[in-house]
Amino acid sequence: MSLLVKKYWTVLRVGLIVGWVRLLLRFNSLPLVLERLSLRSRAGRSDDATMRKLIYYVDRWLQLFPYNERGNCFPRALALYRLARQLGYPVRFHCGVRKEASNLDGHAWLTLDSEAFYEPGKQWRCFAITFSYPSDSVSGVSRVSASHGPQLRTMKS
Repeated sequence: MSLLVKKYWTVLRVGLIVGWVRLLLRFNSLPLVLERLSLRSRAGRSDDATMRKLIYYVDRWLQLFPYNERGNCFPRALALYRLARQLGYPVRFHCGVRKEASNLDGHAWLTLDSEAFYEPGKQWRCFAITFSYPSDSVSGVSRVSASHGPQLRTMKS
């Protein structure tokens, strides 16, 4: 019974983080949102099994309540930034743009040790980074060795 309660508490907690990210974005700048999401970051041993579960729940919440018609990469990356930092992963948040025909297309993703962190696909490589947090000069959390995990099959953004 306690495993079921723990699972539903985790699902609820992830949903609250996804909602909190959306609320923060309405009233704050991106750097301020990332500072708030960085609170309670910790260094230590990372847990890939737990991270994969959290990613699954974030993706399901965003599938049920999409951010916009162009994709969920922005709130996904922010929610995963919070969750990964809480688990001890020293991830970095990135935003980037690329030119598509006569439009600019944007994307947001996380990296760990300069490699994509649980990013669905390889499209992030096509984007020129316009913003990163923390910047190269700010460490935030001490580095730990961790697996980047497999490429997950999730929705496009």
